[in-house]
Amino acid sequence: MSGSTPPQAWLLPDVPLVFMAIYGVSALVAREIAVRFGGGATTVLVLGLAFGIVNEGMAVHSLFNPSWSSAGVLGSYGRWLGVNWLWTEWIVPFHAVWSISFPVFLVGELWPDTRSTRLLSNRWLIAFAAIPIPVAVVTGQIFASYTLSVLDWAGMAIALIVLGLVAVEWGPRWHRWKPITCKSPPAWAGAAVAAAFFLAGQVGTWQTPHLGPFPEVGFVLLAALFVALGMVATTFGNGPGGERAAFAAVLTGVGFYTALSPISEFAFGRIGLVPIDLAVWGCLYWLYRRRFRTPSINAPA
Repeated sequence: MSGSTPPQAWLLPDVPLVFMAIYGVSALVAREIAVRFGGGATTVLVLGLAFGIVNEGMAVHSLFNPSWSSAGVLGSYGRWLGVNWLWTEWIVPFHAVWSISFPVFLVGELWPDTRSTRLLSNRWLIAFAAIPIPVAVVTGQIFASYTLSVLDWAGMAIALIVLGLVAVEWGPRWHRWKPITCKSPPAWAGAAVAAAFFLAGQVGTWQTPHLGPFPEVGFVLLAALFVALGMVATTFGNGPGGERAAFAAVLTGVGFYTALSPISEFAFGRIGLVPIDLAVWGCLYWLYRRRFRTPSINAPA
């Protein structure tokens, strides 16, 4: 899924290399750490938040740039101490879910026998973990038009350290903690959680200026919603039913942006995005049906 990157940009050799170094390597490292510490999806999600800071803060500087085009009104509304807080509140969790958690989950669905298997040795894990941040920093220095302050860099560094510690220390505990127990959550529950998450973020965040001159209200409301959705999503790891609900969440998220792809293609010139998105969603739906096909009662034992 090309997202905000035009499909034709992928023909340039540096684009896939940079994206693999930042996105792909980060997802691989998050998965490996989760496997080693037993943190499951919780550790992956927390490390995904760290990735959101690396990508949006260090690489493109959108967390701080008041003129960032995608932020729109959120570049001024909710801006405090040089940070676009409402934009940050949406785009960082977005990356945690979309850019890290979804790919890690899908790898487990494509190759289920490898879910709890280490794909990297400790030495290679250390080597790969050292790649995303330097690449993001260099990319930002070359392409980003906004200059970060020392406090911006210090704040991001502290946030990454805290999230890293939380991921390995508290991630496994939260992964075992089930605030909402459900032996077999239905597929529609996963779809509903994903729909609420992406609608609240992609649509609701930009409605917060209508709440009045107090962006703190919108920030708290969105934070409470995201936390509530995360608590519901903790049930999705419980057996086949939870796995099916999680896959339904992925299908809904990808479907959401597939539905928006005509706007991206025809309004923003991302030529070829519609057929690519439809093909990706179709492949994922085929995998979903194949993965959770109900055995026929007439099938041989």
